[in-house]
Amino acid sequence: MLFLTAASIGICAGIMRSAFSIAFVAFLIVLTFALATITSPGPASYLNLLIAMLGYNAGLINFLAGFLIVRRLRTA
Repeated sequence: MLFLTAASIGICAGIMRSAFSIAFVAFLIVLTFALATITSPGPASYLNLLIAMLGYNAGLINFLAGFLIVRRLRTA
């Protein structure tokens, strides 16, 4: 579920088509996990951060691939 949520966030960030927004959303994901680690009474799993970042990047790649496919089909 975490991977799919991060992938959808990646797609939404890609739709904004701004390098600043893409980098800022990635920073916010890391910041959220850092704050959760600091405020958590128990040990934190950084595997979840890795899964979230992989999902975010997968969402960006899927958006870019879909954008290029649609663009190529439109010009043909």
